[in-house]
Amino acid sequence: MKRVSVLHKILARKVISVGATAIAVSGLLLAASPPAYATGPALMCETNGNYCVGDPHHDLPLYDPVKEMLAGRILYIQSLGGTSYLLEFHDDHSKCVAVSDSGTSVVVHRCNGGAGVVWRAALGRDGVSCIFQSQEFSGKYLSGANNETQFKLKAKYAPGWYQQFFFSSRVISICG
Repeated sequence: MKRVSVLHKILARKVISVGATAIAVSGLLLAASPPAYATGPALMCETNGNYCVGDPHHDLPLYDPVKEMLAGRILYIQSLGGTSYLLEFHDDHSKCVAVSDSGTSVVVHRCNGGAGVVWRAALGRDGVSCIFQSQEFSGKYLSGANNETQFKLKAKYAPGWYQQFFFSSRVISICG
């Protein structure tokens, strides 16, 4: 009888010790995870496609098409709080990835609070990457055709369009 009691106490201590260690480790992991409002520079690339967000023109002319590019351009992901973001070009923080005035295409606009520059980030279907909805054109998402053309705005998960994106920097992993 006594052996069972001693064995029971030893096992109970082990379970408590392992449980406390698991809680401590998970707390450290949570503390090391980036906040949802993280801001910083990164490439933004299609999760399942072959391209990144960019503009081939060095001087980023206003209203220039934002295109799928193999190399892409470094963007500065600027949190506006909550799930709202500006996608600024790192080479010129005054210019952003934005929706065209017609609400169909993605172009370069000034970031000064003009129409079409704010994007709402949400978790993609894969549970890791981001999808970006236009704040101005509700229900329309940043979408690439995976053929090195201009990004468009399409309905959520429109067939044939790549809408999930990942970032080259884990520091700004805002969606996963």
